[in-house]
Formats: sequence, C-alpha cells, structure tokens
Amino acid sequence: MHASIPLTMPPASSPAKTTASPPCAVVTGPAEGAAASRPIPPHARQSAGNIAPVGLLRALKAAARRAAFTALAAGALAACAPPPGGPVVERSPQPVQPTEPRRDVESGPMTVALLAPLGAAEERVAGDATALANGARMALADMGVRGLTLRVKDTRGTPAGARAAAEEAVADGASLIIGPLFARSTSAVAPVAKAANIPVLSFSTDRTVAGGPVWITGFAPEDELDRILGFASRQGISRIAIYAPDIPYGAAVMRASRGIAARHGISIVAESSYPRSFQDIQRTAPDLVNDANAFGAEAILLPDFGQGLTTASSYVDFLGLPQPRVRYLGLGQWEAGATLREPTLEGGWFAGADVEAVDAFSRAYSARYGSRPPFMAVLGHDAALIAATLVRDAQRGGGVPFSDAALTREGGFAGAVGAIRLNPDGTSTRGLAVLEVGSRRFSLLEPAPSRLNAGL
Repeated sequence: MHASIPLTMPPASSPAKTTASPPCAVVTGPAEGAAASRPIPPHARQSAGNIAPVGLLRALKAAARRAAFTALAAGALAACAPPPGGPVVERSPQPVQPTEPRRDVESGPMTVALLAPLGAAEERVAGDATALANGARMALADMGVRGLTLRVKDTRGTPAGARAAAEEAVADGASLIIGPLFARSTSAVAPVAKAANIPVLSFSTDRTVAGGPVWITGFAPEDELDRILGFASRQGISRIAIYAPDIPYGAAVMRASRGIAARHGISIVAESSYPRSFQDIQRTAPDLVNDANAFGAEAILLPDFGQGLTTASSYVDFLGLPQPRVRYLGLGQWEAGATLREPTLEGGWFAGADVEAVDAFSRAYSARYGSRPPFMAVLGHDAALIAATLVRDAQRGGGVPFSDAALTREGGFAGAVGAIRLNPDGTSTRGLAVLEVGSRRFSLLEPAPSRLNAGL
C-alpha cells in the first residue's frame, strides 16, 4: 500500500538561512508516492533523501497522499492515502439518495463486513489490510457492544475481488460494509451494496466514488486546506502565494485552494508549480517570489513533502521570501522528520493529526498487538467505531443504526486521532489540529475540535 514511486536523489543538505549561495539539494525522478494506503499518508517511508519514518504521526499524513500517486501512475485512482489522500477532484460528489429503511436492532444481531486486501500480491498492501482489521477489532473490543459481529472478507486487492467479497458479505446478512481500500474497488462494490441497500464506509479519499451507498472516510486534503487556511485567516493573513509540485496531488491542491481560500477571505496573489527537480525549482521559484513580493503575500502554501518540500522552501527563502516575514503553510505530509531538519521551515504552520491523540492510539495498539500501528489501523478503527457507536445508540434508544440520518448525525463521531463526520453527499470531514514546526518537534498551536458541527 505504501510502495513508493522512487525519487532518486544524490546526498545533499539544505542550506541554513544564513547561507550565501543557493541551495544545492537535488530532486530528480518521478513524484514521490506510494500505493493506495495514507494516511496518511500518511504511514510509510519517504524515498526522497532517504528519510526514515518517524512514527504514526508522520505516517498518518504522508501515506495518505502517497496512496493516490501509485494508483494514478497505474491508471487508477488510489484509495486513501500521500503522501498524499486521494486526489482532489473537480467533480462534486453525488448526494446520497434516500433508501428504504435498513435493518433495526430488533431484527437480531448485526453483522459488519470489513473488506480488506489481505491476499494482495504486494506484501505491504497485505500488511496494511491486517492493520485495518486489527484497528477495527480494537475499536469493537473497546466499545464492548453486544450483538455486533465483525466479519473480515479478502478483496485480494482487486476490483473483481472486492465485488466478490461484497457479494459474500450480502449473503452473510451484513448490515454495513467497511472498506474497501481502493477507489476502483469501491466502485466495484457500490452497485452490490446499492442493490442490497447496505451502506459502505470506504477508506478512499477519491470524491468521484462518493455518494449513493458510499461514504469515503480517508484523510482528505480538502480538510487540511480548510483547517490551515481558516487558521491563517484568523491570524490576520489575507494574501497568500501557492508554490506546488507539478504532480497530480499538487495540481489538485491548487484547484481546491481557490475556493477554500475565498471562503476564508483570503486572496491568492501568486501561484506557480514546479517539476520536482532542483533545476526546475531553480527555474520557477524566482518568478513566484517576485510576484509574491510584488503583490504583498503574507504567507506561502507549500503542499509538498520530503526533499521536494525542503528544496522548495530553502530556495524560496534564499530568493528573498523568508519567515517570519512571510509565513510558510503546509498540509499533513509535513509531519515528517525531513521537515524538522530543514531550518527554513522552522516557524511554519500546518494542519495535521493531534499529536497527543496519535501517541495515545499508538500506545494502545502496541500494547494489544505488539507493534507500532501503521496508518491503516486508524481508518479501520474509526469505521468500526462508527458502526459500534450507532448499534449501541440504537440498542439504547431504538431506531435503525445504519440509516442515512444516523450515519450523518451532526456531531459526528470521536475517531482515534480526531473527530470524523459523514456528510450527506458521501464525503467525510475530519477534525485536525494546527501545528508549528520547531527545531526538534512539532508544537500544538490549536487542538483538533472534539466535535464537528454542520458547517465546520
């Protein structure tokens, strides 16, 4: 799931702010990325600069973005992930159509089917599938809801396998499907679920598969953009520049930024993209910096990761757009060791998972399974927690646990590393913290919200 599209880079170091010559780091090769697992993406490793993983916090955001890249390279939209979650797309999700009432708790025990690529050919994908199942079992054990059974079905990591697993889940009497992981597999499952009137909580971030019976629950870049730009606006920032990598994720972030920035009263006064090589950053950065200075940019959004991020930031700084005069802003894939090691990023702000919540989940998972959790464990946990919460509430107060109204309740659900709300259009919204880059650690500037009310 986290298999990377490697970036080959000679050893190099980013310059400190006092350097008198341009940065010499080199970024070559295709975009850094991995197969469909993120989270988060974070979650994984960054091939750029041979940066080693720094735990679940980094994994949670980096792999989510990487997930989209490999699938796009293979001609398919990825599930969740990447760095990058799946790509932001321009097509709006289709509203969930009203359906016949679903089973209530009075009709007997409820079964939830988890569709995961346990038999995938790629070892890391299969490992992420195990983490999905472990996270889901952990949530159900902690909730202790009676009359709720989890059955794990192997999708083999293919659309055909996902459809077969969904058909088996229907035959088993499942009332809810959790998964699958990939966007194409989700598309294959959707008609089966629709025919059986069973909702689906997919782990994808691809909005093209949202709607109908499907909700996507991966960590989406739209949420991160909304969080960091909203925070920047509240700090008095009203003019920003955007400097993004020329890869599908970067282009998608630039498109999404326009509407989100406008919603927060922020004007984008300059924007540019760059192929991820030192030569292209050297070629494109001067015009971006000149425009940003000419139009009074107060911040610059750098939606990159790894050595691409550190090279871009150090060159922008060298050309005359330094912090703190201009604040550097980022998204979840900044949660990586490479970010902390780059002097020009110190003081930057980004949206990410709540540090304390990530640590608490990691400790609980490790105590139960004997290893640190990869990103996918969080997604499996949260989907199963939603299921258990709704069954418990229906047992206490009556009603249909997996009705559209129950699934999209206004306050959302308390996920492992922050709140999550399912929206009527089949998308989801996650609560994120705002963090600041320090010299050795990330500091919490604003905690993630404990509840997600409508409109947030």
